[in-house]
Amino acid sequence: MLEINNLHVKLETEDKPILKGVNLTIGAGTVHAIMGPNGSGKSTLSYVLAGRDGYAVTGGTAELAGQDLLAMEPEERAAAGLFLAFQYPVEIPGVGNMTFLRTAVNAQRKARGEAELSAGDFLKVVREKARTLKIDADMLKRPVNWAFRAAKKSATKSCRWPCWNRRCASWTRPIRVRMSMR
Repeated sequence: MLEINNLHVKLETEDKPILKGVNLTIGAGTVHAIMGPNGSGKSTLSYVLAGRDGYAVTGGTAELAGQDLLAMEPEERAAAGLFLAFQYPVEIPGVGNMTFLRTAVNAQRKARGEAELSAGDFLKVVREKARTLKIDADMLKRPVNWAFRAAKKSATKSCRWPCWNRRCASWTRPIRVRMSMR
């Protein structure tokens, strides 16, 4: 599913390498934790896979389901199923979770050549996903990340929402990056 071979990365503004020959294979249905001290490149790996600006890949490859991630724009990586959750997600007042989620899901469906979900069909799907993920239905009515305690803003709750339709998700934390494949 995710195949990284001899990946070398540096900041675009510096000559100092950050990643020095990373090799990683993650199969479908598996969860991996990448652990190490601060500054060892855990978040850099996630950022590079997601296509964040400011990093230069100086060698190696990264593929998701046989597609070359490094040749894709960030939105193409997202359409292919890659998701990067934020350690400290921001509140977005005025944008409801339901609107945000339906827009994200329908953008994914459009990228795959599928028809958009109607509001009614989406509501059925999202309610079922909320039950499966054990997320309080009240969260569906709130603006994105609005008035959540820190724990609910973390990757363990609010960032799972956009992940239920992804192939690969990466959560950055102060001491680890967790990758989940489906």
